[in-house]
Amino acid sequence: MGEKSESKTKVIKRKKDLTLEPRNRCVENKNMKFIQLLLISGLVFICGCGYTPRAYNLPSSIKTVYIDTFENKSDQPNLENELRIKLAEAFQDEGHIKISEKADADTILSGRINSYQRQALRYANDETIEEYRLALNVDFEFKQRVSQEVIVQAQGFYADTSYYLSGSLAKSEKSARTDAINELAHRILNKIVTLW
Repeated sequence: MGEKSESKTKVIKRKKDLTLEPRNRCVENKNMKFIQLLLISGLVFICGCGYTPRAYNLPSSIKTVYIDTFENKSDQPNLENELRIKLAEAFQDEGHIKISEKADADTILSGRINSYQRQALRYANDETIEEYRLALNVDFEFKQRVSQEVIVQAQGFYADTSYYLSGSLAKSEKSARTDAINELAHRILNKIVTLW
């Protein structure tokens, strides 16, 4: 009789062990799903907030800039004014250096637009052009206003974009030109603030 009660106890213990094990797995799965959700949310947050790991390497004494009108050696009228506006917008968006009048500025950004090129990139079967590439090439220098010390200088610095003439991705040359100028302004700013 004593043997029967012992075997019943063993069976009950085994049943308890079996029922506890799936609960532990369930808790582990919930924890793992929570951790995965947390990691994915963190990545989405970082990417969605426009996080850029750009290093700001300019001396803290540089707080203002005067953006001079670039000399325009291209065959495109008003390109120098469009670039100046986009450079001002890029500096304002970045926020570390404020735009200033020349007499009050810590630094001066000046340069020359060397070229504006439009090149055919893709042709259709009937030899008509489907896609163009626009490229802007500039020289620029970013220097201290008072000492005239050059902080950043670049020659043959460029930005480009491409655009289709037809189809769902089609855009005008004017729109592509704006994109290329905007890209150039951001590349110039990035080179200045990172000193690369």
